[in-house]
Order: sequence, then C-alpha cells, then structure tokens
Amino acid sequence: MYPKLKTCCQTVCCISQQHLTAILAFFSIVNQYTMRVSLNLAITEMTTGPSPKNETNANGTIEEIVRSPCGVFKIIRQITRLDDDDLFDWDEHTQGIILSSFFWGYVVAHFGSAFIADKYPRTLLGLSVLITAILTLLTPLAVDLGGAPALIVARAIEGFGEGATFPVLSAIIAQWIPPQQRGMLGSFIFSGGQIGSLFGGIGTGYIIAELHSWRLVFYVWGGLAVVWYVIWEFLGFDSPEHHPFITDKEKQSLMERFKDAKKRKDMGPIPWKQICGSLPFWALVAGQVGHDWGFYLVATDLPKYMKSILGLSVKDNGLISFFPFLSMWIFSVLTGWICDVQIRKKCTSQTVARKIWTTIGSLPPAVLLLAASYAGCNKALVIAYFALSVTLMGGFYPGIKVNVNDLSPNYAGFLMAIVNGLGAITGIIVPYTVGLMTPNQTLSEWRTVFWVAFWVLNVTNVIYILFGSGKIQSWNDLSDESDDNQAST
Repeated sequence: MYPKLKTCCQTVCCISQQHLTAILAFFSIVNQYTMRVSLNLAITEMTTGPSPKNETNANGTIEEIVRSPCGVFKIIRQITRLDDDDLFDWDEHTQGIILSSFFWGYVVAHFGSAFIADKYPRTLLGLSVLITAILTLLTPLAVDLGGAPALIVARAIEGFGEGATFPVLSAIIAQWIPPQQRGMLGSFIFSGGQIGSLFGGIGTGYIIAELHSWRLVFYVWGGLAVVWYVIWEFLGFDSPEHHPFITDKEKQSLMERFKDAKKRKDMGPIPWKQICGSLPFWALVAGQVGHDWGFYLVATDLPKYMKSILGLSVKDNGLISFFPFLSMWIFSVLTGWICDVQIRKKCTSQTVARKIWTTIGSLPPAVLLLAASYAGCNKALVIAYFALSVTLMGGFYPGIKVNVNDLSPNYAGFLMAIVNGLGAITGIIVPYTVGLMTPNQTLSEWRTVFWVAFWVLNVTNVIYILFGSGKIQSWNDLSDESDDNQAST
C-alpha cells in the first residue's frame, strides 16, 4: 500500500511533504473549531421557544419578538411545529455553564497530554479529532436523553478529546518547520481556528435558518471530522525521519535548515525546576491567558450580544459574528510572513518581533471591544469595531502562539500543553462570568464585560513585553551544560 501512496504523493500531489503535513495540521484545527463553536450559535436558537411575547402563525412559523436595549425586533423563525420540542427553557446561568463545560475537559486533557505529546504526536492528534467528532455526533442524543446535564457531560468529554490538539501540533511543528519558516507556516497551522470558527459559525447559522434543525449542525461537523481522521491515518506522520513518502532531497533540506534547533530524540527528564523558575515561560503564560480571554469572549459570547442587544436573526448573527474570523486568518498568515522577513533580514531580533505582534494582537483589540460597547445601537459602527478587533487578534499567532518552539524545541509539546492549558482556563471562566454579569442582557452589563476584557488583555501584554523572549532557553538541553561541566573538569 505504501509504495503506491508514495508514488501518488510524490508525482500527483505536486507539493512537499512538509507543506502537505502543514495543510493536514491546519484542517485538524479547522475541524476542531467547527465542532467547538457550533453550539455557541445553536444555543441561541435551542433556547428560544414560543411564549406570550411570540406569535405562532398558521403555517407553523414563529414570529419571535426580541425586546433589546436597541429596540423591539421581530425575528421570523422558519421552523415547523414539530421542531417546538427541540426548544429548551435554559436561563442565562445554565447557558453559561453549558458553554463553559467544554473547557472543563479541555483543560484537563492539556495537562494530561503534556507528558506524552512529544512522544506520540501523530496518534494523539488523530485520536483528539476522532473523540471530538464522535461526541459531536452524539450531542443531539445526549440532549434528548438527559437535557442540559447530559449536554454538559457530552461537551466536557468533547473538550477532553480536543485538549491534546495544540500540544501535539507544537510537537509536530518542532519536527517539520524550521525556525525561519515558523512565523508563516506556524501561523497558518494555528490560524485554522479562525477558518473553523468562520465555517462553524456561518455554516451553523445557514443550516438552522434554511434546514430548520439545530440537530443537523452536529451531524455535519462531526461527520466532516471523521473524514479528516481517515485521511490523516494514511498521510500524517510525526517527522520527516518517520515519513515513508518523503524524498531524500526534501528530508536532507529540512535537516539542514533545522541545524541547532532540531529536537533531540534522547530527551532527559522534564526540567521542572528550571521551567518553573523561567520568567520567559511565565510571561508566555500571561500572554496566552490575555489572548484567550479576549478570543473566547468573542468566539463564545458575541452571538448572544448580537441577538440580545442588536436583535439579529440567527442567519445574520452567524454571518456577522463569525465572518471577521476570515479577516483574522488572512491577517495572521500575512503577519506571519512579515514576521519571518523581519527575523530573516535581521530587521529586529526574534524576541522583539514576537513582542511587536503580540502587542498588535492585544492592545488595539482591547480598545476596539470597549469602543463597540460605547457605540450603543449604531449597528454599522458596532459591527465594524468588533470585526476590526477580531481581525487584529491575528497578530497573536506570529507572536505568542509559536513562542513555545522558540523557547524549547525539545519540550515544545510539553510547554504548549501547560501554556495553552492554563490559558484555556479562561474558557471556563469567561462564559460563566458573562452569564453571571449579564442576567438581564442590558448594554451596561455588557459594557462591564468589555471593560474587564480591556484590562486583562493589556495587563497580560505588559507582562509579556517586560519578560518575554524569543531565544532558546538554557533548560532546553541541560545535557549541554553537563557536557560542558565534564569537559571543564
């Protein structure tokens, strides 16, 4: 089987195995995010049912009257009477718990995968997507059998399945992408989250509006993820050394470009003491926490803001809430290329380049989120502010997201598990906090939410600027120090 696949990959695909691996890694995140964000929009429709403020027409459609701070809006929901059984009476607090439950398992899996991400990246990445896909496909059944509690359990397990994705991808990047390509290709891979959010959000809105079922949302995204898993099993590999299809020319070229940054195969025990005492490591954690707070706020709760404050229908909500993730993706890839040029031509040091793009991904988005809340009911201005804020968050990818590989190629998977795991705790905190802070869905309540995000983004960015680094740390390879000590004696 492998000889035929090798011939196909080398003569028909017409791309390098490095780029093919990057594309497969990119789509792994795309699939993960479509499954992750679909509920964020679907829940706005799953929890809206006939009530005294709604009018049910003879043809079975519902004209929902949304009373928001910006006026009274009539949203015509094209669903049949049979679909009324699919609507649930979940208050804001319950919805907040449901949306945050994904991150319970997500955080746990990060810390659990930390110890094996660098050893079995190919297997773990496949299982990560497959487990999430299966739980996504089972989501409607879980809701039918157990309502909100069962949905919470299903989402927590789904999050557990997805939790290994970023750690293992960092381990794969450490093997496949040399430092001088890491800004662009690394940003391309990790920015799959934006495309996944884009398709997951807009696609979910379209499916619900046109096909009249929130259930189909989970079947579609779960099914596509299973397809990716099958392809990965045939074409995905840990490293160039283990790849049966790669040409000798490409393998030698990659080995030459890695040089001193190549990951060791005989790593010793994890240097816990040195990592815990490393300021660049904790600065990276701070930056990750800040970015994740802002990102999870817009990815998880922006659809609720758009409906409860601006009165948007589900179709418009999906388009407006998630389309900016396309511009964020374009921005992240473009800035990744610029960052590589900065470093390659020595316009700035690697450390300065990481800090510049991290700041661009933090400070302007924080200001724009706050500005959107003060734009009141000016829909055009609010949408423009949110779109620009989400776009500029893309600077995070050539900044912080690839920084674990700068600090330690040998422990990239382990570091990503810890850093991304700590950052993902905000995924638990943010939806739950927003649910508590916005019980009445008023503009003043939401403004407080954005003020909190403003300070979190800016304070964490300052910490990263002061203590962050783009250099390989001494604890990346402690055997070098012991070798030096032995030589000196």
